[in-house]
Amino acid sequence: MKADTMSMKTLRDAVLVAVVAVLTVQGLRRFCGERYIVPSDSMQPLLYGDPQRGDVVFVDRMSSAGSRRRGDLVVVDSPKLEGHQLVKRIAARGDDALCWVDIVQGDIWLGENAQQMRREVKDPRAAMSRSVTWARAGDAGPSETLLDLSAAASARRGRWKLTPMAANVAAARAVFAPERRAARHSADLGQVLPGGTVGTARFVDASFLDLAGVRRRGGEDVTVADCGMEMRFDNAPAVILLTIDSTDFATTFVWSATQNELQVWVDGRRVVRRADVLEASWAGYVAFGRLDGRDFLLLDDDHQYARETPKQLRSPRPRTWLHVGVVGAEAAYIESMRVFRDLYAYRDPVTSVGEAKPWPKFVRPGHWFLLGDNAFDSRDSRHFGDVAAETFLGVPAAVIAPWSRARAIKR
Repeated sequence: MKADTMSMKTLRDAVLVAVVAVLTVQGLRRFCGERYIVPSDSMQPLLYGDPQRGDVVFVDRMSSAGSRRRGDLVVVDSPKLEGHQLVKRIAARGDDALCWVDIVQGDIWLGENAQQMRREVKDPRAAMSRSVTWARAGDAGPSETLLDLSAAASARRGRWKLTPMAANVAAARAVFAPERRAARHSADLGQVLPGGTVGTARFVDASFLDLAGVRRRGGEDVTVADCGMEMRFDNAPAVILLTIDSTDFATTFVWSATQNELQVWVDGRRVVRRADVLEASWAGYVAFGRLDGRDFLLLDDDHQYARETPKQLRSPRPRTWLHVGVVGAEAAYIESMRVFRDLYAYRDPVTSVGEAKPWPKFVRPGHWFLLGDNAFDSRDSRHFGDVAAETFLGVPAAVIAPWSRARAIKR
């Protein structure tokens, strides 16, 4: 009898523990977090999508819809498929003063009304966390097809040795004169880079490298003006020339770490000169590019320079190359190189069929206009309109599976 009583007590305790565990897990899922499998490529390359092998994302449910701002990631209930969820990025909010949204040549435009739209201008350093990798030196496929590293020689420890393209700045400046640049652009693609430089073997387009290092070719026929390159050097050559070489003109940042001086050239003509740029010695990191109508340069963590693009691009679909060269007697040793582009927004004309005035679009109060990062493979507010903020489920905070892709998610 005593044994039966003990068995019943043990069973009761086990059931109680199980009930508490289930309630605790369900409570945590309801109020703290939930898991979500990314089923499609709509947020590539930030999130790897596949119905079976997609990223498993932990969704933080502690955040409120009211705290979400433009550019933030959100998970919402699908407005079209009951029981399905979507992870997207907020492009516009109906509760902001700028509650009209448009997409023009890959950029987001915002306005208080449909007649006064202006391009969203992002901070270059803040936007680096959302930059999309287009090519990376060291990846066999992309390096061979997208990057031209022929001017550099392989050095030990995975570095590239880049010998000077000219003995002095005056000799290098002539390479960027308008007639020399125009001649390169009218030649075959392999001749666009000046001699002695490394950079993109072709113009930057809207394709990208996914998390598995595979190049996704969606958008390969769409040129991208907003792109850049980041590099890390393990020495400080006398002068480094960092060039955004577009169809109509070339902007070159002329950086001398030894002199702590920055110049900016447009087609070889100096338009800016700055001394005493860094307070400390240069540690070797540099990023440069074009973003939302501005050309920018980042040096280490403590310097950022940006200026308006010098003149309006005349070409309807400008093509942009990026390249780097050094001047002086000392070679440069490059540890890493990555070409990136901004998130590309695509205004699919098919989505506007039957609409009297499809763009710009008004975002209603209490609603969000949502876009996927992979504009060519995303069903979002371009297709089904703005989404009520009350459908907000949480914020994607981390990838928790598979283990090889586990990571925190930057907004």
